[in-house]
Amino acid sequence: MEIRKLALEELGPIYEAHMRRDFPPSELRPFASIQQLTGKGQYASFGMFEDGLAAYATFALSQQEPRALLLDYFAVDHSRRGKGVGGRFLKGLVRHARQSGAPYVLIEVESLESARSPAQTEERQRRIRFYQHNGCQETRVFSWLFGVEYQILYLPLDEGAPPSDGDVQAALEQVYRTIVPPLVGPGEDAFRQVCRLYRRD
Repeated sequence: MEIRKLALEELGPIYEAHMRRDFPPSELRPFASIQQLTGKGQYASFGMFEDGLAAYATFALSQQEPRALLLDYFAVDHSRRGKGVGGRFLKGLVRHARQSGAPYVLIEVESLESARSPAQTEERQRRIRFYQHNGCQETRVFSWLFGVEYQILYLPLDEGAPPSDGDVQAALEQVYRTIVPPLVGPGEDAFRQVCRLYRRD
């Protein structure tokens, strides 16, 4: 197993062959945006290789201190799902994520409350269980981003005290303010039209 950082020249073909298939168009960031953010040091992509590409992930990184890190995309090749590849990849990514200086990785999972069918609820529960099984913790922070509601989890990267919900919300807003404006334009009104953060008790 090899996990390594991907150059943009490597990510381009993965974007076309895998990301366009693995994510709906409404949730897929334009590749030009990924190029722009990567050029500014605000985005990084990684691949796991075992006889070819087994899995890939991308991260968005805020500019402010303390640094905040968001797992933007995470997917396992269709032919290798259900074989433990995702868990091994996520654990292997921790070493790379620590180099960012962020204390934890933020993770978005589509909320159970916004599911529209029992099948959708089960799929989302299965995704949450996967992350929990691999060391992630739930929070009471939620976001509404481009019409999709997410619950926020985090994956600790150090031995420090767990973050409060307020810490998580502030960190997530930092990342969103890095990655959302290139898609909607500058200004608070444009940002708030597509992005909101809140907590549920």
